[in-house]
Amino acid sequence: MKIAVLVNELNIRGGTHKQVLRLCEYLESQRIEFKIFTKYYDPLKTYPDFRKYNPVSLYSESDDYTKKHSLLKKIQSNIRFFSMIYKDFDIVNAHDYGLYWPLFLTSMKKSIITVWQINDLPGCFKVGVNKKTETTIKDKLNRKKYRYLAKKIDAITVNVTKNKERVEMCMGKKATVLYCGVDVNANLRKHTYIPSIKNEIRLLSTGVFFPYRNYETLVLVIKQLRNEGYNAWLDIIGSTELSKDYANSVINLIIDKNLKKYIKIWGQVDESTYNMLYNRANIFAFINIDQSWGLTVFEAMSAGIPTIVSNSVGAIELLHDGEDSIIVEPKNVSAISDTIKRLVSDGEYYNKISNNAYEIVKEFSWDKLYSSKLVEIFEKLVNYEKQSNHKVIQ
Repeated sequence: MKIAVLVNELNIRGGTHKQVLRLCEYLESQRIEFKIFTKYYDPLKTYPDFRKYNPVSLYSESDDYTKKHSLLKKIQSNIRFFSMIYKDFDIVNAHDYGLYWPLFLTSMKKSIITVWQINDLPGCFKVGVNKKTETTIKDKLNRKKYRYLAKKIDAITVNVTKNKERVEMCMGKKATVLYCGVDVNANLRKHTYIPSIKNEIRLLSTGVFFPYRNYETLVLVIKQLRNEGYNAWLDIIGSTELSKDYANSVINLIIDKNLKKYIKIWGQVDESTYNMLYNRANIFAFINIDQSWGLTVFEAMSAGIPTIVSNSVGAIELLHDGEDSIIVEPKNVSAISDTIKRLVSDGEYYNKISNNAYEIVKEFSWDKLYSSKLVEIFEKLVNYEKQSNHKVIQ
């Protein structure tokens, strides 16, 4: 069994990229042959551990990857991508979208098994974070394109139940839920209640800047807390490059509310800064609107940081409100502020959330929840192909 692992880009640190990295580490531990293929790889901007796997990159320079190409150039690029894969691999495992044509071309080749990991549905379906945007003729054509692709794929996996339901509704294809795992970072301290939190609330949130991140609500939370006399601060980790308009709107709101001194947007950070910010934080907030999963929720919980989570984040499937986390309405500034005030004033409550979070996350390893289960799907498909000449089974 030889696997081609496809990911659209490796020039950022995100949940999909962590998912790919942990899968590859598991494949390596099981001595399963694999190779990573991507459109663009920048080892300085993604997780450094990818270096040991020497990802194959379609584009060699950032400007070549990001600039708009002619239709002919795009076709040539996708054919080139396909040509790097189809001869030598038994399985193609694509993560998220942006890889339609390489996945489509390999799905047409009967000797190759195709498995598509969908963390977010393509924007043309207007579900989840895209549901409020206008549907265009192009969207309608792309829907047909993806539905046709789904029929040709051997298996689709998703990271949360609501995406399973959306795949079945939008693409007419059954999907298997494989929850994401959690990294336990040995460089993060175990958080416990410290009375001085009353004098300095350090709120932390992370995630690449997109409108569904809902950072503007956290800005308003900090404003309300400070208006009530609390010494509240907010740090945000996440690239501002992919949605500059949204990032600028958050920056402008911070300035408008006179909070520039108390809220810092760090962008992407190195490991040392990342660890410093998590160790300094005493509360974590992830109040995204319709986030499919939310890997950073569990990373914060693994350090015992009491975590406030939106009720539209997929991660709550594994959480227990008021026990290991606090689940809130994402736009309710007063409720989120009240939650923070209770945490900083009630040490017993703080430690209850912290300890339960710390313990429950120990059971959520990547190998156990995700990688081993995906390999089981690979093996099942390989065995099925041997018996039935590779017919689609779902």
